[in-house]
Amino acid sequence: MQLGKILQDLRDRVIRGSQLGKRKLDLAFARRERDQKLLEIGERYRDLAREGRVAVPEELEGLVAKVRVLEERMAREEQEVARLQREQPSET
Repeated sequence: MQLGKILQDLRDRVIRGSQLGKRKLDLAFARRERDQKLLEIGERYRDLAREGRVAVPEELEGLVAKVRVLEERMAREEQEVARLQREQPSET
């Protein structure tokens, strides 16, 4: 009977471990989905603020300004990448 008890305990541990793994995976997927929705909220808010349809609260002005500076830098970098790609000789 001792072997039966050991096997039962092992089965219970495997089941609990499996349940824990599934819950952790579910949590990771929920976090990823939440992060995506927060990103969407931020992008929509930024667009509305640019259009003047919503006011930027004082607490967010610095962050909004930093995003604007980063987007301007990205635009310059994209232009530079495009210029360098045009200048690169084709390999035909």
